Amino acid sequence: MPKAYFHNNMSTIKNKVQKKTIPAQYINQKRVVDINKLLNRVRIEKKNETKKKIFFYSFVIVGLFLLGTLITFLK
Repeated sequence: MPKAYFHNNMSTIKNKVQKKTIPAQYINQKRVVDINKLLNRVRIEKKNETKKKIFFYSFVIVGLFLLGTLITFLK
C-alpha cells in the first residue's frame, strides 16, 4: 500500500528518508602544540573572568547604594 497522501493540492510522501553525508575527517593528522601558548591562554581567560566578576559586583554594590539613598530621601 503506498504511503503517499494528497492534501491541500500537494502530494506528501510519508516516511521519506533523507540521509546526510558526513564529511570525512582526517584523524591521523599530527599537530605541534606549544604548551606555553596554552598556559598563556588559560591565564588570560582567568584574568578576564576575574575582571568580569569585579565589574559585576561593583555594579551590584553601586545599585544597592543608589537604592538605599533613594529610600532614605523618600522617607
